[in-house]
Amino acid sequence: MKFLGKLLVGVLASIGFFFVVVSGVGVYVALKTEGMTGPVAAPDNMVLSLDLDDGFVEGASGRRFEGFALHSRTTLQDALVAIRRAKDDPRVKGIVANLSGQSLGLAQTQDVRDVMAEFKSSGKPTLLYSETIGEGTAATAAYYLAASFGEVWVQPSGNVGLAGIGIEQPFFKGLLDRFGVKANVIQRKEYKSAMENLTNDKISPANKEALEAMLGSFFDQFVSGIAKDRALEPAAVRRMIDKGPLLAQEALGAKLIDRLGYRDEFDAAVDEKLPDAKSVSINKYLAYAPAKGRTEPKKRVAIIHAVGEIARGRDDDPFGSNDQVMSDTMADAVSDAADDATIDAILLRIDSPGGSYVASDTIWREIVLAKAKKPIIVSMGNTAASGGYFLAMPADRIFAQPGTITGSIGVIMGKLVFAGAFKKLDVNWDRISFGESAGMFSSTTEFSEKELARLNEMIDAAYTDFTTKAAKGRGRDVAELERSARGRVWTGADALKAGLVDELGGFSRAIDYTKEKLGLAATDPIWLVPFPAPEDPWKALFKALEEGELPFGLMNGMSLLSSLAERLAVFNDASRALNRTGVQLYAEPIVVN
Repeated sequence: MKFLGKLLVGVLASIGFFFVVVSGVGVYVALKTEGMTGPVAAPDNMVLSLDLDDGFVEGASGRRFEGFALHSRTTLQDALVAIRRAKDDPRVKGIVANLSGQSLGLAQTQDVRDVMAEFKSSGKPTLLYSETIGEGTAATAAYYLAASFGEVWVQPSGNVGLAGIGIEQPFFKGLLDRFGVKANVIQRKEYKSAMENLTNDKISPANKEALEAMLGSFFDQFVSGIAKDRALEPAAVRRMIDKGPLLAQEALGAKLIDRLGYRDEFDAAVDEKLPDAKSVSINKYLAYAPAKGRTEPKKRVAIIHAVGEIARGRDDDPFGSNDQVMSDTMADAVSDAADDATIDAILLRIDSPGGSYVASDTIWREIVLAKAKKPIIVSMGNTAASGGYFLAMPADRIFAQPGTITGSIGVIMGKLVFAGAFKKLDVNWDRISFGESAGMFSSTTEFSEKELARLNEMIDAAYTDFTTKAAKGRGRDVAELERSARGRVWTGADALKAGLVDELGGFSRAIDYTKEKLGLAATDPIWLVPFPAPEDPWKALFKALEEGELPFGLMNGMSLLSSLAERLAVFNDASRALNRTGVQLYAEPIVVN
């Protein structure tokens, strides 16, 4: 009876889901394809609108059901491409943005600052409005981004949250001791401090040294960047930071902002400065037909995103998340791009703190093999550390922003031991095992001396492998590379001095270098082609149905939908047509100037 009850519930749920999907098809296609039969002619008088509070995602994965979103987040690459294109587009008269808080990482912020500096060189106005740059919170990084605009407005009641930067870390050793829990951690080397909040009661000397250097570098970048943007002395900026957060009137007096006003007053000023200009978003602008006279690109560059924690396996779960770098999927993407005769170079964008050593090594191998076939250029995002750096190190050239967090060439492993806690709870564990190492990773006992000796041998081998491959990739002696390793985390600015990266610059600079590498001029356009190719969302849905990847019950009725795939081919065609127009910009190759 229970089984029949579950079956009945499943069938009813399937029927409901069936009608939701079928009725949703019409709404989805109508909303997503209205007026999208081809590239739309752009207005002759536009202002590009940036929503910096909404922020930008690092890159569209194009996998699973992301394509069903009625409001897809704008990718950082789309934003950078749009701003650079708008600089030389006579139809775009200026840029208007809004910003109140920090929605981007530091390296992403610097990417946007770079292209804003390029755009301002055209002489076109850039205006930013903020009700408040931080309210009750420090917002130094947010103001750092705001300062890159030519004219900054803040509401009279708002603040400018210049208040310095800092790091706070909780340490749990005392709490774990209280409950009888102990962390067994093995690290290579002293700067590899990822788990010290479980083993220590305060920051270790090595970690404190690295963190102070990192924060000091970030702080200097903020001060020098703001001073340059606002034509102020660095000492004056430091004084304002020490005084902050500032009232809007104080910020105006210190020349950190240009105008006080409410939104209606800002809008009126924009209308006066840019009369009759139509406001367009980034996605809408890139969907417009290009300006006349643009030459056809002659080269194609594969763009591969490595975003998230690195793990072993394949990215084939249609209902999973998109925030991991799966080794088999990434390795295939690199291999496919390398073997594609139409691809002239590979641009790898990395934003990853690392993860599995074996998974990182799997991807590294494919990058090394691909490098023998065509140029490999790496652009680091907010973070490319540990396994993230492992992916970058064999590249022909590595670009990092000054604020990128990178390095962390080291290895760490460990476990939490609950033996003391179980003893306090009068819980006794017994074990039957074969093999002396069978209980090595058990959470009920600490590592024995023999187990520690073996684990140290294994972690030494991994560290040696890491540093040896890093030295080879960077063209350095292992002993020399070791001085930059030892698990230490570096800012991009300091990593350049340490020889871990080749040049400071963001995604845009990496594109320009790729053009140079391919013998193109800086003004020549290229095709940017995503690997792996994104899945059509309808095909992903039907594939999930055919392979039985829905929960029990739903499959009993939803399997019927798989037979509708052919009948719904028109929706697949509509989806592809939509992608070609540029609303989802990385589903098809796009032109990058």
